[in-house]
Amino acid sequence: MMQEYKQLDMRYEEAELRSKRKKQSWIDRTWTFFSSVKVGLWLIGLIILASGVGTIFPQEMYIPQATPPEEFYGKEYGTAGDIYYALGFHNLFESWWYIGLITLLLLSIIIVSIDRFFPLYRALKKQPVIQSDRFMGGQRFGAETAGTVKQIDAIEPLLKKKGYKIRRQDGALLAEKQRFGRWGPYINHIGLVLFFGGAMLRIVPGMHEDELLWLREGETLPIEATDNEYYLENNAFNIEFYDPEKVDAKFSEALKRAGGSVPKNYDTKMTLYKKTGMTDDFKPDLEKVKSGETAVNQPFEFENYQVFQEQYAADPEFKTMSFNIENQKTGKVVDTIKVDLRNPDATYELKGGYEVELKDFLPDFVVKDGKPTTNSSRPVNPAFVFNIKSPEHPEGERSLIGIKLNVGGDENQYKMGFAGTELSNISGVRIKKDLTLPFLFVGGIIFMAGLLIGMYWPHRRLWIRETNGQIKIAGFTNKNALGLQKEANLALTEVGLPQLEDRQKLREEGESE
Repeated sequence: MMQEYKQLDMRYEEAELRSKRKKQSWIDRTWTFFSSVKVGLWLIGLIILASGVGTIFPQEMYIPQATPPEEFYGKEYGTAGDIYYALGFHNLFESWWYIGLITLLLLSIIIVSIDRFFPLYRALKKQPVIQSDRFMGGQRFGAETAGTVKQIDAIEPLLKKKGYKIRRQDGALLAEKQRFGRWGPYINHIGLVLFFGGAMLRIVPGMHEDELLWLREGETLPIEATDNEYYLENNAFNIEFYDPEKVDAKFSEALKRAGGSVPKNYDTKMTLYKKTGMTDDFKPDLEKVKSGETAVNQPFEFENYQVFQEQYAADPEFKTMSFNIENQKTGKVVDTIKVDLRNPDATYELKGGYEVELKDFLPDFVVKDGKPTTNSSRPVNPAFVFNIKSPEHPEGERSLIGIKLNVGGDENQYKMGFAGTELSNISGVRIKKDLTLPFLFVGGIIFMAGLLIGMYWPHRRLWIRETNGQIKIAGFTNKNALGLQKEANLALTEVGLPQLEDRQKLREEGESE
C-alpha cells in the first residue's frame, strides 16, 4: 500500500490555474510569465541590488547644493561617480527604471494573487464532504479500519470542542478549522501592493515634496514645495555649543579631540506667510499665518508640511557694511553710508552735495585671468566699485574697495573707509511633505498581519467516511503536521479509531531500507 501512495498537491486544491493551461494565447503567455514566482523573486532581487548600489554614494538631496550633481559625482568619486550619475543612481528612488522595476513587481504580485486566490477560494468553498478513494489515499495523513457510522457520530462533538467546523453528508464527516490561515499569503500581497504602491505615489505631484531652503536672518523666501504659495521668514537663528569645562571629564576629552566648537543645539525662530496676491510694484502681498520655531527633531508644522532644522552655515555672511567718506587731504569725514549687501542701492545721496554711486558689487570677490569677478552670490568676501561725486569732482572718483583691498583710492581726494559691519547667520531648513506615509504604514501592518496569520494559524481538515463497514480517514494541514496528527489522534483514540499515519514518513522509511 505504501508503494501506491502518491501525495496530492494541495496548495491550490488541484484547482485549474490559468497559468497552467496547456494551450495558451499570447495573453495567457504574458499572464504565465508574470504569475511565475521565479519572476517575482528576480524582480525583488534586482530591486534589492539597485537599492544597495544606491547607498554607495550619497543621493542628490544630500550633496552640497552649490555644486551641480553632474559635476559633484565625477569630482568627488572619479569615473565611478560619473557612471553612478549616468545610470541614475544619484536620484535612485525617483528614476524611471527603478519605478519601472517596482511597477513590474506590483504587476507580478497582483497577477500571482488573482491566478491562485480565486481558484483556491472556489475549491475550498465548494469542497465536498465525501471525497474519492484517490483523494483520501493521496493525503499525507490517513488511516483505515473496520468500524461503524456511530464512531463517526461520536467523534463529532470532540472535534467541535477543538474548534473544528463540522459538515455531514450520508454519514461522512468533514471537520475543518482555521481556513483563514490559507489567506495569509494573499493578505501579504495586499500589504505589499499598498506598500510599493505608496512608494510609487512619490512621483505623483503633490504627494511627496522635499526641499532644502537656506534662510539668512531677516530674510523671507518663497517655499517652492508649496508652488510659492507660502513664504518663510528667518526671524533669528540660535546655536548653543558644548562647553568642555562644564561636561563630564570623559566627554571633555572627546570635545577637545574634535578640535573646535561642537554644537549642542540649534534652532530657528520663523514666521510663515501666505501669498494673497501681488502689490502694485509687483511684489508678493503676504499675510501672516503663524510664528514658531524649528529645532533638531522638533519640526515647525503647517498643513501637510513639516519644516525641520537640518543645517546651518558654519561661517556667517556679511549682512551690511558701513563706510565713511573721508577727505584724504584734511582727514575730515564727510558722511557715512550703510550698504545692505542683500539689496544694495545704486546711489547714496549725502549731505553737502556729495553722492556715492555703486557701480559694481562682487559678493564673493576673486581675481580670475587678471579680472575681478565673484565666485558665488553669497557675500562672504564682498568688494565694491564706488564712484564718489563731490563739489570738487562732479564726474566722480572711482575706486575698488574690499576687505584689505583699496585699488585706485590712494590717488583720489576722497576715499571710502570701513566703518563697521553686521553679520548674518544662515539656517538650512528641510521642508517635507509626504502623503504616501499612510500607504506605507497600512501596507506594512497588513503585510505583518498576513505573515502572522499564515505562520500561526494552519489550515486543518479531517475527512472520515464509512463504506461497507470500512472507515477511511484522511487528514490535511498546510503547516505544523505534527500538531494536526497529535490533535486528531486524541479524538480518534477516544472513539476507538486508529491514529493517523504519516504516509510520507512511512514511504521514506520504506525507501531507505
